[in-house]
Amino acid sequence: MAIIKRVLYAILPMINCNSVNKDVGNDQNETWDKIQQRTPLPDVEKFAIMDTEDAQYLIDGIRDNISSLQDKAKVTAVAVTLAFSMVGGISSYMLNLKEKLYANELFTGILVFFIIASCFYLIVSGYYSLLTLNSKPKYDFGPDDFEYISQISTEEKKKEQKLIMMGEHYNMTSYQNTILNNFVDCSNNNLRNALISLGIFFSLICISFALAGDKPLKQEQLIKDVQTEIKTLQNELDEIGITIKKDKKDINSSFKQLNTKIDKITNVNSQQNEQSDKSQ
Repeated sequence: MAIIKRVLYAILPMINCNSVNKDVGNDQNETWDKIQQRTPLPDVEKFAIMDTEDAQYLIDGIRDNISSLQDKAKVTAVAVTLAFSMVGGISSYMLNLKEKLYANELFTGILVFFIIASCFYLIVSGYYSLLTLNSKPKYDFGPDDFEYISQISTEEKKKEQKLIMMGEHYNMTSYQNTILNNFVDCSNNNLRNALISLGIFFSLICISFALAGDKPLKQEQLIKDVQTEIKTLQNELDEIGITIKKDKKDINSSFKQLNTKIDKITNVNSQQNEQSDKSQ
């Protein structure tokens, strides 16, 4: 079962991302409710005994991490744009060469599947990149929280409360950091799957060219068929011509024989007429 899940998450990374982020979002909501109710939190209480500079260092670090994640999302978005341009250009090029590809319904179906899969993964990758780039802090402090601090009488208590607020801010930002990190990871995994699909697609195209090279092209086959028919007709015409010549010779020979017989008959008649004249 675990292997099936891993395979499913590898093929569809967005399922794992959405599932994990849903749990993180629920924890984030629960933590924010506790903060609003002024419920003490162990992770937040640790900030109360820190120096202000140390607390600020932690907050700056997690903010820098979020900025880094958004920079990665920008790179992924650019890569997705370039990949889409490449898919469009290659598809247009392939349409011009479709006569040179191996024609087979199953093979063509596989090619279409992988090109659609690559486009799907690219769209999902771009979507999660945009989610990362457009993310804003969902939970933050407002004027009421700072008004509450201003009402504290002693400076020591004010400092402690500010540190606690910094701890709360760090805690909530950590949830946001986790969610954005999952978004970026999901975007990169989808981009990886898109590139794998494109790689398989291009490999199949190369195989298609190789298979097409072993078979005559449709146009070439049609030309060869026409040439064969022409040769067959030519042979038949030649045979008919030979037959006509032979028949012509036979007819001429028959005419000669008839003429010879006519001459003989004419000579015989002439001789008979001469003999008749002499007897008279």
